[in-house]
Amino acid sequence: MTEDTDRPTADGRAGETETVGDLVEKIRSLDDDGERSQGILLDQLSEVEDRLLAFGRALGGDPDTVADLPFTEEAGTDRMPEPLYVRHDTEMLNQVTGWLLQEQHIGLVSHYGTGKTAFREIVRRDLGEHDDFVVAVLDNPRETTPRKLYATIQTTAEAAGYEVEDRDYWQTRDGVPWATEDAKEAARELVEDVRADGKTLLLVVDEIEVLPADILSTLQVAGDMGVRLFLMGTPEGKERVADLRGTLDSRLRYYEGIEPFGPEDIAEYVARSFAYFRGEPYEDQPVELFTEAAIRDVHERSEGIPREVRIECRELFTRAAFVWYRTGQEIDRIQITPELRHRRFGMGR
Repeated sequence: MTEDTDRPTADGRAGETETVGDLVEKIRSLDDDGERSQGILLDQLSEVEDRLLAFGRALGGDPDTVADLPFTEEAGTDRMPEPLYVRHDTEMLNQVTGWLLQEQHIGLVSHYGTGKTAFREIVRRDLGEHDDFVVAVLDNPRETTPRKLYATIQTTAEAAGYEVEDRDYWQTRDGVPWATEDAKEAARELVEDVRADGKTLLLVVDEIEVLPADILSTLQVAGDMGVRLFLMGTPEGKERVADLRGTLDSRLRYYEGIEPFGPEDIAEYVARSFAYFRGEPYEDQPVELFTEAAIRDVHERSEGIPREVRIECRELFTRAAFVWYRTGQEIDRIQITPELRHRRFGMGR
């Protein structure tokens, strides 16, 4: 591997616009496709993947693919038992839980990349284990229809042990009435059963800024039938539901803004990532590889936005893997510093 260029373009020549860390996304996309075609570039990417995995193993992990390496995780996957994008904000979770127990609807408003999706997973996990809650999450909000929303409520309630009474529905599909009005009636019946047990059926809806207009009115109906709503989105999404808020049967309370990471939060994120990578519990381990200057540099470049923190950390981690391979140094001599960002690498052999 030579040092003078960032990475090759599709024809094998060096490109200057993409970062070394983009190699990880390129490799992951090939893995997701399930097959790899032949070609010089793909052979080079395979070689780079081997080096990245070797670096991970030298650090004490056992990665099978680049998706197992630190800083490549995505919020919302089942592979994240610990919240890595955002700190597990007990105060925020307690506040939200308190509002919900008061039978209020919740709105969490923050800009893109600040950790709403990760907090959604915390809610799904922690409140889902709470005896007082049955938690439904509306997936793919852009493609949701009213029937899909009611189906989400029904299937979640059924998974929690509730059943729709036998009725002569005109037609069903996967156990859910086909007609939207029938699906609404089935959902209403189940919500009443859940409430009769003294529990709350919570519907978590992310990306409210992209919801179709008819879904906003369907959320109104769900709220009126006794579903507690947890709506998440950007400030633009808050504006979209302004009319909806006035007609809900209880107030929609907004929790606005997730605080960005400070340098100490980034240091904890790095330490958690390495612990998670090795399959170890996080117990206040010290930061590895990253110097204090590197942590400050990541904070400055990312402005503490969790998604950007991950991308910056991934970039530096990938560059450190290249240095380790090129120099042949012992793993405990490798350090990630801000200067590492300015080293340029080619993929030639």
